[in-house]
Amino acid sequence: MIDTGLRGKVALVTGASHGVGAATARALAEQGAAVFVTYLRLPLLPEEAGDTSLPGRTRYRTLQAQDASGVVGAIQRAGGRVEAWETDLADPATIPLLFDRVEATLGPVDVLVN
Repeated sequence: MIDTGLRGKVALVTGASHGVGAATARALAEQGAAVFVTYLRLPLLPEEAGDTSLPGRTRYRTLQAQDASGVVGAIQRAGGRVEAWETDLADPATIPLLFDRVEATLGPVDVLVN
């Protein structure tokens, strides 16, 4: 295997409950990085729950409504270190709190994927 230099590093991946963010978090963990993931659940609106006219949109909105437990569990089962926090990064006051939280649980951030 190629040494990516990620072993022992701390990676922060935002929007990692599904999709590209989740895949990135898993890939970083596979390379030996401790990973901190953020997510924000956006619940389905009642009218979206039964909508079959746009199956792709409904699937995406369903994924947005989930937490990061699937990603966290996958990384933990593979022996990786991972922490997760649900937070709304649209609030600028959250950013310093996020970095403080990552540093307190895993150490200083070496890699940021936003």
